[in-house]
Amino acid sequence: MSNESVNLKAIGHVVIKDSSTAEVLADVFNAVHPQNMALIIARALSNESNGFVSSLALGNGGTYLNASDQIVYKTPNVVGAATLYNETYSEIIDDTNGLVPVGNSVTSASSPPPAITSLVVCTLEIDPAEPVGQAASDDVPANPDYVFDELGLKSSDGLLLTHVVFSPISKTANRGFTITYTLTVSVS
Repeated sequence: MSNESVNLKAIGHVVIKDSSTAEVLADVFNAVHPQNMALIIARALSNESNGFVSSLALGNGGTYLNASDQIVYKTPNVVGAATLYNETYSEIIDDTNGLVPVGNSVTSASSPPPAITSLVVCTLEIDPAEPVGQAASDDVPANPDYVFDELGLKSSDGLLLTHVVFSPISKTANRGFTITYTLTVSVS
């Protein structure tokens, strides 16, 4: 009888692009909440109804300016009852949900053998008209609620699975965003 253990690893990578120009606005790796990720994987293996990625949340509390006007990045929240620092917007990305906006999805893909990795690709399309209350263009003062500097994936019951902090990006009505969030899961 073998008593061999396996190691599970999840790495997240986020790319945020301007939807019309394809300009990359952020390209960063993220932190994974190990306790919540282990729980969501166990739920998925148990075929529980809340064992999947459901939404992508954005906020504006991940950075601040210090006394020298330099951006300071806060540490991602990935321990205990974690949340975004200041969640201001979220959308459902679970494309099995009847309320999911067009363009949003969560898909999986496995690497061909003998690879030991699989991908979970989460896509969020934020149209120019959303969110309601944003500034009309980059030429007017931004609504601070929609100057995003943090985001995370959440389960259907609101568990924060990942958290990434990045340089602030203003969402205004003159452009849309495409956020591609890839989780690479490997077992060895």
